[in-house]
Amino acid sequence: MRTLLLAFTEDDTRTRLGHRFEALTTHAFRVFRWTVLTGFARFLSLVDDSLWFDVIYWLTAALLLGYLASIFLLRPEIPIFARRDAPWKRVVQTVVNYMICMIVFMIVLWGIDALIAGIGEHRFGLTDG
Repeated sequence: MRTLLLAFTEDDTRTRLGHRFEALTTHAFRVFRWTVLTGFARFLSLVDDSLWFDVIYWLTAALLLGYLASIFLLRPEIPIFARRDAPWKRVVQTVVNYMICMIVFMIVLWGIDALIAGIGEHRFGLTDG
């Protein structure tokens, strides 16, 4: 415990920790912002039967997927192996990171759909179907 406290007294340690925390909160806020925008577009597509609102919903969902892909695939990937010296290890790591990205995207879209359906039912008596 004393070592941890001494580490926090060093400027370099606090700076590195601050940068990591700032990056984490920036990503979380951006995902939240895209989620709210996609959820609002989904709500509009449920309230109005206009094709344009459906197109806007799918475009914002695609942008959300693109942002999530930039986090999980285009930047340094989540490490699966300690060393990626063999080509098959790089392929497996990329596939696993792609699956993580798709799972996160599906969970986010499922959450958006459940939230918007609940709001629609509660506030406007809408049903999906």
